[in-house]
Amino acid sequence: MQPDVVLRLRLRTTAEGGRNGPVFVNPGTHFGCLLVIEGQHFDCRWLLEGRHLKLGHEHNVPVKFLSFALVAPLLAVGKGVQMWEGKVFADGVITDICRTPDAEY
Repeated sequence: MQPDVVLRLRLRTTAEGGRNGPVFVNPGTHFGCLLVIEGQHFDCRWLLEGRHLKLGHEHNVPVKFLSFALVAPLLAVGKGVQMWEGKVFADGVITDICRTPDAEY
């Protein structure tokens, strides 16, 4: 699966109101949550390939949107985003846009 964007994310610690533990998914599976940009929420998948993302650290995360055409007009390198899982658990910035809205993959 090809990413739509790459984000530089800092996962909030539990004390900062983040998750109770790190983000980890087995290879071949994906972590799903909502990305918040300009007050709008979009379903996405983190393409982690078995990586272990620790709380309180920054990570480069490739992301695939379930509806890329809906979020594409809001995307810009350097724009801030938040990740939502019942509450905001990570803050970040778009570092790369990997496809155009008309690309088919």
